[in-house]
Amino acid sequence: MYGPMQIESRIDQDQNISKDLSLWNQQGSHVLRGSIIALPVSGGFLYVESIYIQATEARMPQLKKVVLAMGNRLIYRDTFGEALAELTGGPASGAPALAAVTSAPAPASAAAGQGLPALAERLHSLRDQAEHLARELETLEKEARKKEI
Repeated sequence: MYGPMQIESRIDQDQNISKDLSLWNQQGSHVLRGSIIALPVSGGFLYVESIYIQATEARMPQLKKVVLAMGNRLIYRDTFGEALAELTGGPASGAPALAAVTSAPAPASAAAGQGLPALAERLHSLRDQAEHLARELETLEKEARKKEI
């Protein structure tokens, strides 16, 4: 079973991800990598890392990619929904993906509430919370800029 540091190394060593990070981390922009979130599921962990790009003249980074890692799988997509859909084999859009995932049977070895349906629901909730926090941060930054003026 991989831990957060091994997942970080796997992300660093992936050819597609490494190529993109090098390209984006040039003059005029800076790559910011979010903290790895480890979510317990089916006797293992699902790891989630967001990758952001911030222009040197911009204050707010922009979400560029999302990496999901589970077992030996490393998924690199534009959105969390796309990455989760590939992991679970469901559609990429929000509500249909959740419906497709929640209708799938949970693995027999998974404890109640810890299978992929519960994980998908939890991940969608976390994504919604992150989007809300990003909006709050943007508002606070705007207020801080007004105070500077």
